[in-house]
Amino acid sequence: MMKNNRARTVAVFGGSRVRSDSAEYAEAYAMGKLLAHAGFVVMNGGYGGTMEASARGAQENGGRAIGVLSGEFKALAPNAYLDEAIVREDLFARIREMFHAADAFIVLKGSMGTLAELAIVWNLAKVGDDKHKPIILLGESWARVLES
Repeated sequence: MMKNNRARTVAVFGGSRVRSDSAEYAEAYAMGKLLAHAGFVVMNGGYGGTMEASARGAQENGGRAIGVLSGEFKALAPNAYLDEAIVREDLFARIREMFHAADAFIVLKGSMGTLAELAIVWNLAKVGDDKHKPIILLGESWARVLES
């Protein structure tokens, strides 16, 4: 389960305004749990919503969670389920960090921020040297976005 002497890492993108009693939170929690059981480190944006849920799912099931925070969000606190927090100066540096550190990406339902993360990661994968990294879009909502 190691690549270049480091654990395999999956970046999970998704909505930040998801409530803890929602189906989206439960889905992200299950995703973190499954990734932890498979030996992956979960990486995400480090704040609330699906970021918290996937980190919590990983951490509560024997896995590890890394949050990559943006220096632009000084008013936001990292969620309580992170084993490590990395701070980057802005959103673009945050997404670049996640792109280079992750071995794969799972994109859950989200809004503008999630769409931006998907677009940047997809573009970097198309033009860079990391074309082998899978990008998995989870849920029916992405079909409508990609058909547009």
